[in-house]
Amino acid sequence: MSEEIINAGNADLENITVTEGAAAPETVSADEIGSTAFTGAPEPGEPGEDGIIEYVNKEMLISDIVTWYPDATLVLMKVGMHCISCFAAQMETLEQAAAVHGYDPDDVAKIVNDYLTQTLGNKEKEAE
Repeated sequence: MSEEIINAGNADLENITVTEGAAAPETVSADEIGSTAFTGAPEPGEPGEDGIIEYVNKEMLISDIVTWYPDATLVLMKVGMHCISCFAAQMETLEQAAAVHGYDPDDVAKIVNDYLTQTLGNKEKEAE
């Protein structure tokens, strides 16, 4: 599996909305990360027109996202949201954390969901 996690499929990383001129993040291969999801995560949504399944949304707490989807941590860090281990961020939603860094929360959620679709979605298909 050699997909790049940040732009694993349909998320358009080059067009993420950034207000402070932050550079586009580097990518890492999915082999370097693995993929897991813990129980307790909400049921994912149906794939959208772009094929991306909604596992996370901007209203979810950062602490919940990293608990349910530990691999999302690396994606968030690669996007530039290094605050995932910050105590204050544990009480913030993805929307609030993205705003602090000047990112559009919908863009960040799409990048995370794209990665999770590529990893978790493929594992669900293999299990069938």
